[in-house]
Amino acid sequence: MAAVKSRKLKIIWQLIGYMIYFPKQLKSQPLADKKPPVVDLPGHLSLCEMNYYRLFRLLPGLRKGREYWAFHAGRSTEVERDLHIQVSVTDEAPYTTTLDISQSRADKTEPKIVVRLYHDAEMAEIVSWDNHRNWFHHYSYPNPKMYQPDEKLALNRFLGEWLTYCRELGYACRENCEEVLVTKK
Repeated sequence: MAAVKSRKLKIIWQLIGYMIYFPKQLKSQPLADKKPPVVDLPGHLSLCEMNYYRLFRLLPGLRKGREYWAFHAGRSTEVERDLHIQVSVTDEAPYTTTLDISQSRADKTEPKIVVRLYHDAEMAEIVSWDNHRNWFHHYSYPNPKMYQPDEKLALNRFLGEWLTYCRELGYACRENCEEVLVTKK
């Protein structure tokens, strides 16, 4: 009887030790119990629609066939410390337009963004960020490339915030001054 009790205690202590050293193996659930990731599709689509209109407000002449814009953005009194932003049309089709957006500072070059405008759906989304492209709708975290779980939505959210920043704190280069209309709030 004592041998059975000591054997049970030994097994219990082994299980406790196993739980301490290998907790993830015990907590893993079968795939059937895991919930699928939730994607906020209406929120993503409305964000892309807002980005489309923000781009058209920021880039005068886009509908008239203009292909290049350059301006500065920032609060600094020194132009060298502000962001220098260049936007160019790289591809134009009846229903889509592709824009290359790059920003730089005097001391360093920032990433390049490729944005595609869908004119029939009136939406704009990032299709490439510094040669990263084709994102999934959801990533497990952590992952080998260290993408956020909602990387595509996060990038389009960043685009919206960046366009708002450029609209509020941007100013045109001298060569663009005749074409840019300034409105006060």
